[in-house]
Order: sequence, then structure tokens, then C-alpha cells
Amino acid sequence: RGSRASVEDKRRLDALVEQLEATGPIADPKASGQLAGCWQLLYTLRANTGIEQVEWLSYLLENGPSPIQRFVIGSVAQVSLVYQTVDPELTRFCNVIDFEAALGGRLRLEAAIEHVSAAGRLEIRFDNAYFKFTRNPLTKTALGEPARLPYPVPFRLLPNESRGFLETTYLDDELRLARGNKGTCFVLRRMTPPSGEDGGAV
Repeated sequence: RGSRASVEDKRRLDALVEQLEATGPIADPKASGQLAGCWQLLYTLRANTGIEQVEWLSYLLENGPSPIQRFVIGSVAQVSLVYQTVDPELTRFCNVIDFEAALGGRLRLEAAIEHVSAAGRLEIRFDNAYFKFTRNPLTKTALGEPARLPYPVPFRLLPNESRGFLETTYLDDELRLARGNKGTCFVLRRMTPPSGEDGGAV
């Protein structure tokens, strides 16, 4: 997802992204139906690492990068898969960080899509998030029933941080480029939904 790319690789990938974005505006996603589905994160143009308390403070108080984003991009050994789902009606959006293999769980960050522009810009508001574990992350033993733990950010108390946008800058049947409100560019590939997903944000 970008953390292990060399400087030369990053330059080459950035140039390819710019070439694709220069091909022109995308078709209206509400009419084309191409935006809905399940999308695997392949690469981002901003690399950060680690989850630390100071990063939470920077994120919440100083509009810094999300520590979850830092975790995803910089923890290749722990995170096996990162993907997004968009429901067919373009009303729900979800980011999923899968660390099942290493730590026995996933993190889901769910959002309402409040507006979709004809140019492919999604105005989103996060309203629910949680960790779901099938194994004890410390002992690695299987749990009798999956355990759900709340995500430590009170979205309702942080209206500015719970809202954002994701602007699709390139879209075809297999590949999607998107830029977020904090400046990060995401390269995503359409994928078959993992077990437990139906291709929409649920």
C-alpha cells in the first residue's frame, strides 16, 4: 500500500496516476453504476506509520493525518487487506482494515453518503465504527463468539472530523482512483467481496 515502494517506484506510480486522471472526467456514477461494489486498496500517495497517542491528538485537535491511515499504510506485516465497500444505492460507505491473520480481527469504519455529485465526489459522514475479533489478539486463541469493541473516536462529538469527501478522479470496470479531503490519493481495484460482505457497506 505504498510503504515499501522505492522512491523511483513512487515517482513512476505517481506519473501513471496523473496520466489516468488526465483522461477526463468520469461518467456520472449514479447513472453508470460503476462506483458501487467492493474495492481493494492497492496504493496511496502518502505514507505514514504507527499508532501513537500523539497522532490521535494531532488528528483530533490539529487536523493531522488519521492514525488509522498511518496504521494501514505502515503496518504491512499486521494488515493483510484493506478495502472499501459502496452500496448499490450510493447511500452507505465503509472502510475495512483486515488484520485477521496477524491479530484475529477487522476494523470497520462506516459512513453515510450524504451527497454524490455527477463528477463522482462523495460527501460522507462517519457514524459507526468498531473492531471485530474472532481470536484473542494476545493469545491467538479462537473466541467462542466474535467480540465487538467500539472504535475510540466519538463521531457525534466531533462533527468536523466525522465528515469528509472522497473524489473519484478515474473510474473503469476494474480500477478506481480517488482523492480524499486530507490530500491523500488512493488507488483501488475492484475485488470479489470477502466472506461476510455482499459488496455494499453493511
